[in-house]
Amino acid sequence: MMKMRWMLGMFMVLSLCLSGCGLSETEEVDQKEVEAEVPDPDISGFVMDQDEDSILVVTPMDDGSGEEGRAMWVAGAPKGLWVGKQVEVWVDGDIAESYPEQATAEKVQELEMSEVEGADLKASEALSTALSEKEPEKSDVLIVSLLSFDKESDQWTVELDRRGTNQGEWKTTVKDKK
Repeated sequence: MMKMRWMLGMFMVLSLCLSGCGLSETEEVDQKEVEAEVPDPDISGFVMDQDEDSILVVTPMDDGSGEEGRAMWVAGAPKGLWVGKQVEVWVDGDIAESYPEQATAEKVQELEMSEVEGADLKASEALSTALSEKEPEKSDVLIVSLLSFDKESDQWTVELDRRGTNQGEWKTTVKDKK
């Protein structure tokens, strides 16, 4: 009888120890997961224009979001040259529902575009060069519909779709030289 009580007591002590350890560890993991969660950006796209600390971010034509050519002027971008770069933007506050939309940046993060084999220029440099060749009407929004490199001709093809007063496409090539 004494042996049975001793075994029952040990079983209860062991059960309490194991259940206490399990609760503590589970709570800690859950807390870390909550802290690690980062919200999705408000817009992702190419910077198609810049005016001091404001950048025009436009989603590409085939981004799969169903919002072809969504555009947003974002004030408060960090200093630097942004035209041609692909970015993600988190907005601080409300988004004005105009076209293009307008907002203030909480955070702007440049996305690293993979380098293209055989190309001297990065895709962002080719896009920036193409945009510098053509001065669009201020009311136009240019949307990237194609950005590709042809190894044989050693040049980039840039196709842009216009939204605004001059609807239509604009296509150019950029020689692959730095």
